[in-house]
Amino acid sequence: MFVLTATLATACLFSACGNSAVGASEDLVSPSSMPVAPSSSAASTTSLSSDAVITPTSSAVPGSSATTVPNSSAATIPISSAAAVPNSSAAVVPNSSAVVITSSNAAVVTSSSAEIAPSSSAAAVPASSSNIAPASSAATTPTSPMPNNGIPYIRITMADTSALALVDADSSPVFSDCMIEVAGNGKYSDLATRAAQIRLRGNSTRLWYDKKPYRIKFNVKTEVLGLPANRDWVLLANFRDPTHLMNAVAFDMARHMGSFNFVNANRFVEVEINGDYKGMYQLTEQIEQATSRVNVDVNTGTLLSLDADDGPELSPNASNNFWSSTYKLPVAVKYPKSPSTGTLELIKADFNKLEQAIAAADYATVQALLDVNSFIDFLILQEVTRNVELEAPRSMYLHKASDQGKYVFGPVWDFDGGFNYSWDEDTKQYFKSTSYTWILGNANPSTSPYNCTAESRNDWGLCSTSSSGGNGGFGGWGSNGGFGGNSWEGSGASGFFTNLFSNAEFLNAFKTRWSALAQGLLESALKSIDTYATECSAAMANDSVRWPWPNEKHNTGKNPSAAIVDLKNWLTQRFNAYSQVIESY
Repeated sequence: MFVLTATLATACLFSACGNSAVGASEDLVSPSSMPVAPSSSAASTTSLSSDAVITPTSSAVPGSSATTVPNSSAATIPISSAAAVPNSSAAVVPNSSAVVITSSNAAVVTSSSAEIAPSSSAAAVPASSSNIAPASSAATTPTSPMPNNGIPYIRITMADTSALALVDADSSPVFSDCMIEVAGNGKYSDLATRAAQIRLRGNSTRLWYDKKPYRIKFNVKTEVLGLPANRDWVLLANFRDPTHLMNAVAFDMARHMGSFNFVNANRFVEVEINGDYKGMYQLTEQIEQATSRVNVDVNTGTLLSLDADDGPELSPNASNNFWSSTYKLPVAVKYPKSPSTGTLELIKADFNKLEQAIAAADYATVQALLDVNSFIDFLILQEVTRNVELEAPRSMYLHKASDQGKYVFGPVWDFDGGFNYSWDEDTKQYFKSTSYTWILGNANPSTSPYNCTAESRNDWGLCSTSSSGGNGGFGGWGSNGGFGGNSWEGSGASGFFTNLFSNAEFLNAFKTRWSALAQGLLESALKSIDTYATECSAAMANDSVRWPWPNEKHNTGKNPSAAIVDLKNWLTQRFNAYSQVIESY
């Protein structure tokens, strides 16, 4: 439930401090223009202390608890503005910062003066009232301004939220109709209510966690928060990331690098669905073929994802995937959509040309087939974020503008498995160690015991000989827990990503790029983190209350401000340490 505290410092939890509390659209209805509640639920005018604040303690407003909010001037709350207040739930509305306090079955609507609805203690909409909204799974008609906590706010309504659990025969989520309204809150233009569809998205993030990520599809191409018009958008939950910023800072580093044709935007927002406050999300583009996204030729362009989840082993019924010929990488064809068997074979054969050139460390041929600058920056980004997904691999994209073009790495995606994540789902701890293990290795990556072609790898993925695809080979455990005589310390990333380091020209290009890039890249990343931390502080606090964690981290559960300090320190130390590692390549 939501209760009152007397701590003025937390007054921004669910309302923005200052005079610009709500950036409401002209399409929104002002509470003052709504009808006053009927006499059967006449308003009480209890006035609250001006230093009282809303402190959310759960996602639901219980049926018999009063929801009290600060202000020194009380008025009446129109019943028509209450979007799903349960039978005996007391509703008291907040101060001049107009907000919507949401829960799993209620949305308490605010206005510019504190309004307390009727009841012996606070407002309870009587059960017989025709103004009572349906249960939590049913759609409510938004009638109130949306809150302004420093970032945009998205309100989604749908007929029945239980439809979000629906899946098709392959257990993939299916779309359901919805309406979407966006308050830009002074940062971007508002978006009046639009028809759309929504479904769950993701793999582990969808299946493991209560805070769900979403895919939304407008009925028509729509500009959202200053981004080019498109029907398809993504709401990343970033649930286990205590900073909320790992994907965003990785995207911003990729943008700073300048070698990727498309980098996803970062738009942090708060989201509610049918009056249930869902927390802070990262709105960004769906990775797909489009002029303003991955701009490949409609007829001959390709977009590929190296992804175990979408590959032949874990998606055996899909008709758009294959094992690559040389390194046995799981490849999913994202564009063209629904490729024929013949087209799939042509794409596989073309990709194999690049694989063979890499396996032979034939740098001249690689340069003719691949944009090497994007490949180098791609590898640097995986390493500085310690993105272990490179090993599987998962979410590793590359594309080809046309059948006459070169392969280009990117867009980059999915970094919340990096940053020294503990993979302990009880603590969800990142930055778990002051020591650093390296994705590409603590020595020249081509010496990895995993660097060989598929035919030379055993059941554990290790090279059974030292003669294929590089200098790797299983020589037993090294003194530091590594494999072979070089005491290897690194991931099991495919030789597709590591064998070019055996070529002196590529190695020199990699070192030169790091030397020119490192300082500016780190400074840019730290600046982005500070900017997001400031803009999103209130929303982060709301999210931490809505989705609490165990107390192992900083003894306070989910603590974004402390985690952001950890993130900045960890990145700084990793950049410095990697400069030393590269010298040993």
